[in-house]
Amino acid sequence: MIIRSKDKVQVNGKNKPVWVLDTDALTVTNNTPDAEPSVTAFSSDHIKYHLHYSAEYRPARLKKLVNDGTILSYLTELDRSVAEAIERQV
Repeated sequence: MIIRSKDKVQVNGKNKPVWVLDTDALTVTNNTPDAEPSVTAFSSDHIKYHLHYSAEYRPARLKKLVNDGTILSYLTELDRSVAEAIERQV
């Protein structure tokens, strides 16, 4: 599932969404007018499972995170929190 933010930005003469979340590729793309798009990829299983669960059962919440521009920090914090929890168990 691909979720695009409502806010748009001009990139090379085209209107593109500021934020794009791809739950299948596990990527978050940030388009800015003056630079190349910034793509952040996640590879951990817990992010994959969380995104797929959220896309199926909580799509409005994902859309809100993308529209607010907080999706990248949310996923980064989730990834960090799970890694710390695993480290404490080991």
